[in-house]
Amino acid sequence: QSLLVRPRSYFCCLLLCHMDRDRAAMTGGSAKPASAPSSSSAGVKVVAQTWARDSHDLFDFEANQLQLKTFNVPNSASFFRSGTEVNTVREVEQVPPGSEPMLRLNLRDGSFWVDNKAQASASASSSNKKVWVVVKDLPNSGHKLSEGDVIKLGRFKFRVRQLVAGEGAAQQPALLLDESGTTCEIAQNHEQDLCNATCRICLLEGSSEDDPLIRPCQCRGSIQYVHLGCLRHWVKGRLNLADTPEGSYFYRPLPCELCKAAYPATVTKSSSMEKMPLVEVPKTTPPFIVLENMMRDSQQPPHRGLHVVSLAENKLLKLGRGHESNVRIADVSISRCHATIRFHKNQFVLEDHNSKFGTLVAMKKPKALDHGSSLSIQVGRTVLSLTLQDELPAEDHD
Repeated sequence: QSLLVRPRSYFCCLLLCHMDRDRAAMTGGSAKPASAPSSSSAGVKVVAQTWARDSHDLFDFEANQLQLKTFNVPNSASFFRSGTEVNTVREVEQVPPGSEPMLRLNLRDGSFWVDNKAQASASASSSNKKVWVVVKDLPNSGHKLSEGDVIKLGRFKFRVRQLVAGEGAAQQPALLLDESGTTCEIAQNHEQDLCNATCRICLLEGSSEDDPLIRPCQCRGSIQYVHLGCLRHWVKGRLNLADTPEGSYFYRPLPCELCKAAYPATVTKSSSMEKMPLVEVPKTTPPFIVLENMMRDSQQPPHRGLHVVSLAENKLLKLGRGHESNVRIADVSISRCHATIRFHKNQFVLEDHNSKFGTLVAMKKPKALDHGSSLSIQVGRTVLSLTLQDELPAEDHD
């Protein structure tokens, strides 16, 4: 009698259970409940931390008072910030006007990718900020450098211009800050044509094969010529190039004190088209790294400089504000020992040393999230920590 009052769905479920049991007996296995198609992860847990102070797009990693917000993202989404409040919209939705786009999280073929190009805001006045990877939160707390990488220490930036790893390599630093490759030519018949010309430094007349007269800048008249040897001696004195055993130094192109035009990096012989450096610099022992200083000096606004540092004999390159640093940066946003670069297993590895404002590397292309490790991204004064999750809370699956 009790079976007569059972609902019809009860008998349907009972019939399905018997069918599953019979099927399992025929295949020699046990019955398993049906499941959704498998994927690499259920979603991404994102923890957003925003520094209350808006100063040069810095984030204080030592601050205690931070705006904290957590997201569980099951699908593609875009993140944006309004003031100190971080929010997210779905891929098909537009970032609200007046807000600051940060980054996009894309789900492609079962994998989540962090896009280095944020969704454009509906407000024409807002501009996308650069997306930076936080070095100290990477696996092994280090980043393997490659040529073209942009490094940010506090509010100071470097570009990796050259990496030479081979200890027996004869390659030397390419001291070229001007991509156009401007050069100064030595006239083919300079000895005859410039026999009566005067050098503006030594005031002696005549041009020779060993010490030719050149026109390195835009000066005209009686001061347009200078002996190559005289100019090299003057530039070396201004650059204060120390003769260190491994050949580390700081180089910057100097301008003419009269016409203010920058001197070229190379000199070319018209007869053989052979190029030679304008400045005779010390020979650098590999492995070495060349870092371009991207912050403009207040005294010489149009010019940047190159730090050439040898890492021979397991040397550790120190970057910071302290006097013991190999690359010393006198800026309040730089810690005393901010970061280091070491040469390990044929790789140049950048590491942070618990700096106040962090060591960052610019994202050059979208990056996939991996299981077992998190990725921290800084955009302006906000740091987003992203971690793949095998299971998200129930409300995020609705």
